[in-house]
Amino acid sequence: MHDFIRTIFYLFRRSIPPALIGLAIGTVFLVLLNRKHRQEGTKFSKGQALAVLLLLCYLGGLVAITLMNRRGYGMRIGVQLYPFLAFREAWNAFTLQIWLNPLLNIAMFVPLGVLLPLAVKFFQRWYWILAAGAGTSLIIETLQYALGRGQADVDDLFCNTLGSMFGYCLCMLFISLARKQWKTAGTYAVLPALSIIALAGVFLAYRLQPYGNLADAPFYAANTKGVEWVQECPLSHEPGPSGVYWTAPFTRESCDAFAVDFLGRQGADINFGSPDVNYYDNSTFYSDHRTYSLIVNHNDCSYAYTDYRIDSDLRYSSKGGTITEDELRAALETLGIDMPDTARFVAVDVEKGEYAFRAECVVDDGVLTAGELTCRVAEGGILYEVNNTLSVSTLCGDAAVISSQEAYERLCAGQFSWQDVPMFNFSKPSQVRVTACDLKYMTDSKGFRQPVYVFALSDDQDAELRGGNGWTTFVPALSKS
Repeated sequence: MHDFIRTIFYLFRRSIPPALIGLAIGTVFLVLLNRKHRQEGTKFSKGQALAVLLLLCYLGGLVAITLMNRRGYGMRIGVQLYPFLAFREAWNAFTLQIWLNPLLNIAMFVPLGVLLPLAVKFFQRWYWILAAGAGTSLIIETLQYALGRGQADVDDLFCNTLGSMFGYCLCMLFISLARKQWKTAGTYAVLPALSIIALAGVFLAYRLQPYGNLADAPFYAANTKGVEWVQECPLSHEPGPSGVYWTAPFTRESCDAFAVDFLGRQGADINFGSPDVNYYDNSTFYSDHRTYSLIVNHNDCSYAYTDYRIDSDLRYSSKGGTITEDELRAALETLGIDMPDTARFVAVDVEKGEYAFRAECVVDDGVLTAGELTCRVAEGGILYEVNNTLSVSTLCGDAAVISSQEAYERLCAGQFSWQDVPMFNFSKPSQVRVTACDLKYMTDSKGFRQPVYVFALSDDQDAELRGGNGWTTFVPALSKS
């Protein structure tokens, strides 16, 4: 089972006791209400009574999921005010887990839209259910912020309100059909139909586009008003070298096969169907917590391996071992890792036993070698840790690439990686120096290596925020035309 889905089931199980408390309160409330109706000589329908019970049960579970089962941070972590950020992030990354964030926020409020009109006829007017959905969500977001149990998010408010209206339309649709009010039923069918069509359109558009999306690609601009940009590196008006590269990404089955072969060379066995294996959207984690740890990313086939059999005092020691290039290549070969000739050997930190093989986007006859493989070596030249992001991929598309000058202009307009935008807006630099610009390749959501321009930057906040160091960000290089 997908690990994120397992987490959702866990949260639902944790919500059962509060839901039962809500059910008990509802039962007491209905007994008292029924007694009052008997005294007045009126009737309270069984259907309405059931709706009230289910509504209070649902509200108990809702409180548990949104407040009680949330990890407290002990501090307010801010308010997210960028509209549709969750949808844009889901589009860029295009993974099940990230898409479930907005979709579950919608689904979570559908029962409110269904049960409230059935329990209280007053809410069979659309504007009251809209107010109820928005009001309930606003209360939850405010409490999450005040109690430090999550981030108050404008997207959650939108999704929750949409979910309550979606549920309301479904409820009133079935009521209208039961009453044979065909024209009214058609009106209530509009929102559910449009929502389903819009979601299907998004997934179809993604499927039809030739390449995937870059997870951190810009989708809203940084505030660069009043910023002085200083160019300290050469830029070209000529388009960059065209091309998108490809290496077949891992599927769940091929990833398992790779792990079995890789760990089998170390004499380790994988216990499938146990907590030793956890599947995520684009990665799988293998570990028996005694012998090995292997994390594999599906899209770019990168992985990180740690040999726990090496004494922990050696692994956590600040002093590492020494090893030559030939010795390291031989050690990697025993792991089944064949280093390309284009990757150069680098002694990163001999004292700590850190070594690497690097290839700075080397293109040779339609083959791209890019990335690095880093290693940790314990005393005695024992290799115990490998982090491999080095990839060899082949040219698969002659896609046009913008010039470095055009990428620089987009950078100055704030169109760079959206992950860096909050930091930039917070620091509010008055001057930014662009010290380097390199064309590199980044793996997209479909496993293609897309070109990006990586800029090295320095600003007047380096000393205060980054210990005197600069920072980097990227601008997508594929031409949109």
